Amino acid sequence: MSAVRDLIGQIEDFRLRERLEAEWVATTRDRKFGLVFEQHLPELLPVLDAKPAPGDLVARKEGGLTQIWRVRGVLDGYATCVAAENGIAEPTRLPIDQLVVLKQFGEPIFPSLQPLDRVQNCDARGPWHTVIEADNYHALQLLEYLHAGAVDCIYIDPPYNTGARDWKYNNNYVDSSDAWRHSKWLAFMERRLKISRKLLNPSHGVLIVTIDEHEVHHLGMLLRQIFPECTIQMATAVINQQGVAQGGLARTEEYIFFVFMPDATLRPAQDDLLSPQKAHDVAVEPRWERLLRGGTGARRADRPTLFYPIFVEPETGAIISIGDPLPPEEIPDFGAEPERTVAWPIRKDGSFGRWQLSPASLRQLMNDGMVKLGGYDRKRRTWTVHYLNRGTRARIQRGEIIVTGRDPITGAAQVKFAEQQSGHKTIKTVWHRGLHDAGVYGSSLLRTILGPNKFSFPKSIYATRDAIGAVVRDRPDALVMDFFAGSGTTLNAVNLLNAVDGGTRRCIIVTNNEVSSEEAEQLTARGYKPGDDEWEALGICRAVTWPRTKFTLLGRRDDDTPLSGEYLTGRTAERERPRKFHHVGFVAGDALTGQAKKQLAALLDIPQSALEAGDPFVIAPGANASILFDEGAVDAWMVGLEELDSIETLAIVAADKRKFEQIKKLVDETLPPRTIVEDEKRPMSDGFQAGVEYFKLQFLDSDSIALKKRFSELLPLLWMKTGAKGARPEVDLATVGGVFAPEGSNFAVLLNESAFGESVEIFTSREDLEHAFIVTDDDEAFQEMAQELAELISGRAVQSTQLYRDYLSNFMINRGVGG
Repeated sequence: MSAVRDLIGQIEDFRLRERLEAEWVATTRDRKFGLVFEQHLPELLPVLDAKPAPGDLVARKEGGLTQIWRVRGVLDGYATCVAAENGIAEPTRLPIDQLVVLKQFGEPIFPSLQPLDRVQNCDARGPWHTVIEADNYHALQLLEYLHAGAVDCIYIDPPYNTGARDWKYNNNYVDSSDAWRHSKWLAFMERRLKISRKLLNPSHGVLIVTIDEHEVHHLGMLLRQIFPECTIQMATAVINQQGVAQGGLARTEEYIFFVFMPDATLRPAQDDLLSPQKAHDVAVEPRWERLLRGGTGARRADRPTLFYPIFVEPETGAIISIGDPLPPEEIPDFGAEPERTVAWPIRKDGSFGRWQLSPASLRQLMNDGMVKLGGYDRKRRTWTVHYLNRGTRARIQRGEIIVTGRDPITGAAQVKFAEQQSGHKTIKTVWHRGLHDAGVYGSSLLRTILGPNKFSFPKSIYATRDAIGAVVRDRPDALVMDFFAGSGTTLNAVNLLNAVDGGTRRCIIVTNNEVSSEEAEQLTARGYKPGDDEWEALGICRAVTWPRTKFTLLGRRDDDTPLSGEYLTGRTAERERPRKFHHVGFVAGDALTGQAKKQLAALLDIPQSALEAGDPFVIAPGANASILFDEGAVDAWMVGLEELDSIETLAIVAADKRKFEQIKKLVDETLPPRTIVEDEKRPMSDGFQAGVEYFKLQFLDSDSIALKKRFSELLPLLWMKTGAKGARPEVDLATVGGVFAPEGSNFAVLLNESAFGESVEIFTSREDLEHAFIVTDDDEAFQEMAQELAELISGRAVQSTQLYRDYLSNFMINRGVGG
């Protein structure tokens, strides 16, 4: 029911009521739908832990909030209530244990955060994320107090309002039978988006909202109404390649709104999310090969002439000169030169290996800047040496890789991919990436983490990562928020972003603890009510969001079993892959007819057009296989192979097995290992270097706050308000003195004005303190102490806040619709 209809229903004169009703029906019938919509009755929040008291609004715990009472009195386990609509009905006595207290949106609230759990997989410096179990409207009011104007990116995936009972308004599911469902959804979203605006950094903040076709146009109009000065763009993202049949066209996409504050920009990215990708598109820079030979033929005895010293300057990291090969019978005298000034080809097991190149070739590459020194390996007691291999040098010649300069000390070339290929791309408004598939990288990934669960339609972690990454890629310490957190994909994605680039981005997510409509019916049939442990255990936050957050951060489940999957980091990595050899021994090469050679080439997918009848071998650009027909042409064959790193399969026509093995060994020893580019993966069992606090939103009594009795309950807010630096502190009020300055945190609290001198000494001795909370009711005394503190620790910025006045004045104001 809308607010207007509610007011009409309160008119006692039935004739006037009927006339107004008729006029209202006519008005709404002709009204254009869009930005003009009904605000509806204020939303009501059930507070399950609160005990009914005189003056409270209450309803029965079971069912929707269809009947609301005002409590007149409480006695002997019963509440005397009257209908809240007009308060004139006969009083009704109701059992207290059957009632739930309601908070009406707009009335003053005094929120706090009750710690429920914590996991830590890092040192005390964090980053520390936050999970809040709460109705998101009141959580947003709290977050506005804590982080107004400080959020870099808000990413939300609100209910899509499909009519499938996937969201509630006033504790009632909104489905397709509700004639007001579109305007209810707009009223619901408007209130939350208005507070979102206050949370975003007013200069560079960005709001991201995902939606589908049911509300996309309405949402677009609403965003333009709330953010008139912002640039708003919409991306279309393919999230289901197969499509979902809906009676007509099969839907494959959803939509993503980006709302950019006036100075917000997106830097060019490695991937524009639409164009066909090449393997190196997501590489940071061209790869330098290890000069130490790996794989087969990697021992000193295999190629004695490739065992020689490389003289280096440890302090500068420069290669000074290349020595000559050591005779096979000689052992290096590691004590002949000062420690760490010579690099030898020493293998991981400590045995002698060999380099990839001859001294003459390496000297030429060093002159060209194509060789550089890596790190010192204490276990092998030698240096790692890198060089640019033949394939990379060929790409430099073709212009695919460019040399931007030389290191002024070492002389090593500085190289990068050409701009058109390397990550200077503008993200497009149509996204088509397989990693955005919500089935594979959303639902299936969640099952990998949690096992079977009832959460429907989680987002692909990579779609979420790419959307948020587009905004905060160049902000490694960004604050990211999601107040429709669902299964917790956003926090998982932020952790993945941090793991890839070493960032310390912090994430705050909010979700309620509702159960599904089916679970609610089953629990009710078994006699359980909201607030019961059995009911709450099945809620989304406790059954899905928190377990996912905890398991992915630690890399293991509660039973200590490791997560078995892998993340794709969004980068590429090169690794060595051995070539495949095939012996064609049924006939000698010179006995093969031209037709037989073509048939053999066809078996290996080599284009027959690349083969002439008299060719001793065939190497076709673009093919991944090659054939040697004539044993006597092996040297020329290998010269051709050196130019093509793409050849994976080698067929050798040889009369006997012994000759085949000789050629195979020669190829292995002479050609550098074949390298392939593949997606870099990160085991899920590695977890993430971060900590997470899990809170439940609670409400405090204003009188107890004014009497300064709730410091313990407000302490988590102070920790969050100052940036969640270090592990969340706890306090024992029985032992704390006049100043509370927890180690590892960046704030201190003056609990007693008489201890001001002590607080000054603490701030003087601890340069990590950035915030001072001063408990006093005297505004003038607060100003004096704040000013004196600033003067005594001049040269350092310290922000002072008055407690509890600052908190109370913030929440005493009737917040009104939309915050």
